[in-house]
Amino acid sequence: MTRRLIALRVGNFKAFADTQRIPLKPITLIFGPNSAGKSSFIHSLALAHEAQFGRDKRGLARLDVHHTEVGGSSIDLGGFRQYVHRGQTNRRVEWGVELMVASFGGRLAQLLAPVNTITVTLSLGIELDDQERPKPGATPRVDAIEISADSAELLRMSRRRSDAQGGLLRLDRLDVAHPVFRQVVKAIVESATTSEEMRPEDFEGANMAIAGLLPELQVRIEQFFPTVVELPRSEGVELSPVSLLFPVSKGNRREDIAQAVRFYLPRTINDLVKGLSEVLADELKHLQYLGPLRSFPPRHLAFAEYEDANWYAGGGYAWDVVRRDDRVREVVNGWLSSDKLKTPYQLMVRSLVALDQMAAPIEEGLLGLLGRTDEPIPFDSDELKELEDMNDEASVDGSFPTQADLDAQVEWLIGKIETSNADRMRELVLVDRRTNTVVTHRDVGIGISQVLPVLVMAYGSQGKLIAMEQPEIHLHPALQAELGDVFIEAALGERQNTFILETHSEHLILRLMRRMRETYFHKSTGLPSITPADVSVLYVEPDGPRSIVREMPLNELGELVKSWPGGFFEEGLREQFGDA
Repeated sequence: MTRRLIALRVGNFKAFADTQRIPLKPITLIFGPNSAGKSSFIHSLALAHEAQFGRDKRGLARLDVHHTEVGGSSIDLGGFRQYVHRGQTNRRVEWGVELMVASFGGRLAQLLAPVNTITVTLSLGIELDDQERPKPGATPRVDAIEISADSAELLRMSRRRSDAQGGLLRLDRLDVAHPVFRQVVKAIVESATTSEEMRPEDFEGANMAIAGLLPELQVRIEQFFPTVVELPRSEGVELSPVSLLFPVSKGNRREDIAQAVRFYLPRTINDLVKGLSEVLADELKHLQYLGPLRSFPPRHLAFAEYEDANWYAGGGYAWDVVRRDDRVREVVNGWLSSDKLKTPYQLMVRSLVALDQMAAPIEEGLLGLLGRTDEPIPFDSDELKELEDMNDEASVDGSFPTQADLDAQVEWLIGKIETSNADRMRELVLVDRRTNTVVTHRDVGIGISQVLPVLVMAYGSQGKLIAMEQPEIHLHPALQAELGDVFIEAALGERQNTFILETHSEHLILRLMRRMRETYFHKSTGLPSITPADVSVLYVEPDGPRSIVREMPLNELGELVKSWPGGFFEEGLREQFGDA
């Protein structure tokens, strides 16, 4: 499977002044000291998700974002004036993505066939006055969108002051020499006109048409991404209802070509812009987030008592997933077992029935044992006393019931109760396999409750973009290392998830390095193969009043090509061999 999203671009957002490129691979690890800005990338995704899918009271896109739906209480952006770098509200926040063209299909793939990658960058800002100061009461909006292909600008659209209150951008730049547009113009000439082939001089007519088009085209934004390119009027155009071909005369070829381009190019630009918007929205729709502080649910997990803002972000939903989904529970149990995460516990579901619903099946079962089915047995009746005294009384033939007889009767009664129509709830519990004791997550320490949402999100998801902050929290070193195998299997196996992991765990990356070495030497591990192409290691560090991102490449042996900045992960050596 070719993954679409290959990089994020974030600028003037929180800790980042200059635009930072964050290469994304199936497993992306983000390291760095505390408060350096590691989580800013994840928070930018939450901002984009909220801008695209969230709505304010007027039904408009929400860019002045505080809390987000995907981030719950773990992500509080504080509004534009807080998430813009250093509170500089006269500057624009940049957010963008790089996409792999090979992952596209349909019309979008046809349009972008000459290039390998496409980059979409949005600029968010507040309307400014003539002194470049934010206008009172102004709210953030999308001010500009730039689309580049193979690092070369394709087109740009921006907001004009006259459109400040509307959801419109104007197309103000288009590179007619870009291979994408040269291909488009060639296709228009050869398929939408009576000319059989494109001539070099035809580009002059096309350029003339494009220059005239630009002031007329406008792009409507109803959400975060553009929705449609509003087309200009096509006055004076007469097309055959059969052929829809523009006639090209021998003596007026340039003008005829220009007319065809003027008619078809805006529709092509609309297909491009709309297609990219749909791809971006789909990527964000697949975003899942797990915050650094997991929910610690109540002792009895019979059902989800409520779903608050942290139901997903805090991992509370995971307990309900393993309660309801036998497949996910089986996979999670496999990792909880002794040969994986080395815990003695196993998840199990048992049925609970309300006491007031058991009277009827118990009475029916007792009547069956006594051979009396004509009327119910009152719980204080002599008949019930008779059943209780069965062990002490001889039967008619003078014999006494054997233990086997009683066991069979008890089994029959239990079966009768279990197959009754009483309403049941499924309660999730843990079984200590060492003692066969039923316990709850409240009895076994906090580590289980912290790792379970990680496992459920990894194994209960398919083709998702999963962002996690500190997946290793509250786990001892051996379990942190085992999480590396979890991410390998869930990213490179059949589930094909993409992970962005903000972490401090040396043990996690050491396990990934080890698996790379084993892949290189063709050692069987039972896991998918993993190479440097599958892992992106990033280091975020302060650089004066801003933060920057360093890529930490790995070789085929799983070794870092360069050392950690600032002696990161060298604390153990210092403690053992440092000066007194």
